[in-house]
Amino acid sequence: MDEIDGKIVKMLRENGRAPFAAIGAEVGLSPHGTADRVRRLERRGVITGFTANVDLGRVGRSLDAIVDARLSPNTDPEKFEKQVAKLPPVRELAFLTGRFDYQLRVACRDSEELARTVLAIRRDAGASQTETRIVMRVAVLQPAVDE
Repeated sequence: MDEIDGKIVKMLRENGRAPFAAIGAEVGLSPHGTADRVRRLERRGVITGFTANVDLGRVGRSLDAIVDARLSPNTDPEKFEKQVAKLPPVRELAFLTGRFDYQLRVACRDSEELARTVLAIRRDAGASQTETRIVMRVAVLQPAVDE
């Protein structure tokens, strides 16, 4: 990845819908040259997709929480992952080292849905212990991309 690729990636992280003409003007390429670079970055796996950021509070899921889960000794991790992936509030799942096996990020409608979700993580997915924390504020930081 060269300096131009780094600038393109940075611009797309800031605005995934930026037109190739605008990106090209910024990095000194034609729109066609920019599109070729973006396609090459996608083929190499540097760019893995484009997403829309959604304000979950505006779609009725304003209770943001993190649930740490330790699996029961007889719980298969793959089964656990498949079960929690079926739960509508689960947004993110991370396999961890340390005291807990997994960390789940959930977006719930209210405290009752959070309670049902935690119960399902224990009863249906096979967690022996959970610890839940409510997220009070989030600051989204973009890691630096070498330019």
